[in-house]
Formats: sequence, structure tokens, C-alpha cells
Amino acid sequence: MHKAIAQHILLLLTVFFSASSCPQDFRWEAGVGAVAIHLPLYPGSSQDAGYLIPFPYLRLESKYLDIDQGIESNLFRTNKVRFSLSGGLGVPVNSADSIARAGMPDLDLVLQLGPSVDIIFDKRSQGAREFRLELPVRLAVATDFSSTRNIGWLFEPRLVYESKRKHKAGWAYEYTAGVRLATDKYHDYYYSVGPQYATPTRPAYKASGGYSGLFTDLVASWRKRDLIYFAWVRYQYLGGAQYEDSPLFEDENYWFLGIGLNWIFAESR
Repeated sequence: MHKAIAQHILLLLTVFFSASSCPQDFRWEAGVGAVAIHLPLYPGSSQDAGYLIPFPYLRLESKYLDIDQGIESNLFRTNKVRFSLSGGLGVPVNSADSIARAGMPDLDLVLQLGPSVDIIFDKRSQGAREFRLELPVRLAVATDFSSTRNIGWLFEPRLVYESKRKHKAGWAYEYTAGVRLATDKYHDYYYSVGPQYATPTRPAYKASGGYSGLFTDLVASWRKRDLIYFAWVRYQYLGGAQYEDSPLFEDENYWFLGIGLNWIFAESR
């Protein structure tokens, strides 16, 4: 899900590149999906919420770009190094729904996008299994769909073990463990409290950049014919983060749970 935004941003670019490829070099699948997620209002919040999100599904293999669980460039790659696109998403928060943020501005939808250098340590079963180091750098942009603004940068080095489906049916999974670092501008968006929003129980606070927590993900999917069932679990440990003294920081344990379904209704022959 966190990569879906990046997938659709590059869709037109992929089609453009692929148009110059031979037909046998261009394979695709298209469909629709939906995911139900449950997560805190923002990292460090003691309150949580659930969402049901529909989205388009796209899988492409072309001469220049591959889109599956992520986006990989075939322009500059070796057996040990490749370039990919990293994406992320922060859900919007109505401050009226948050006890800690009551009376403060709402948090807009946050889109994260940027490049990643992937260093491949081990690849087996003709590329179906892979152990790698990813080094993504992402720009975060907050938007209410009428305007956008830059809210800083994130760096999330991570180790990834991935097992892909060799055939159309069966299991695939990905396990990730890493650390998040962010600029003061990013932490300021979520955790700073301006003097005008200070109260006796919520003192003014100015966030600084740096360490932002540890995280681990497990994503698993099972495909049968034209249906793909998937589940996603993320845990973040936020203890010791640069913003832990913020009055908006309430819980050092962050859990994200998601389950979903993709239905594929069209594909290349």
C-alpha cells in the first residue's frame, strides 16, 4: 500500500518508455483492489482509526521499468545494484478527533516520494528470492488537494528479504527491518506546538531533526487465478526518537494492520 502512490505517479512515464519496446518486452496486468487498515492517527498518537481504501491495481514488465510491489528502473542496474522508486503515505487527521491535538490545525494527507539505491547481497531461484539493502530518500509533501507544501525529507535505510511468486498462483512475501531519520521540518509538522496553541497541559514545543524510530514490516500475499489476497503488519518502536519530549507524543509503540484484495480483470497476452 505504501508503494501504491508511487506506482501510479510513474504510470504514464512507464507507458511512454514501454511504447518503444517490442510487444514481447511489454507485459501487464490491471485490476482494482481495496484495503482495510487500522493504525494510530499519527506515529506517537495514543488514539487510532480505521479506513477502507479502494485503489487501482497495476503490474507492468517492460524494457525500462518494472512495476510490481515497487517500481524498479532497468536503465541503470547491475547484478548487485539497481535504482528504484520509494513511496509512502501519511493519513490526514482532523484535530477535533485527537485529544492531544485539540484546537490545533488539522494534518493533511502526506505523500512521500523519492529514489532508492538497492544493493543486492544474495539472489536465488532465478531472482525469485532476494536479500538486499535499500537506501531510500523521500520528499514529504502535505496536501489538502487545493494546495501543497514541502514538509521535509526522510531517509529510511532498511534490510529486505523478498520471496516472489514464480508462477501466477501461490505465496509471496516480504520482510523489512530498518531505521527512520527525518529533517526538523518533517518532525515539526507532526510534533511541534506553537505558542498560540499552548495550553496548561500542552506546553509549546519545537521539534528538531534526527532519529525518528525503528520499524519492521511483514507483507504477505496469496494469489489464486485472478484474485490476490494480502496482509500487511508494521511495527515501529519510537522510544528515543528526537521528538519524544513533544506533548503530542503519547505512545512509543506504533502498530499498523492491513488486509486487502486485488481483482485482476485484464492482462496482456
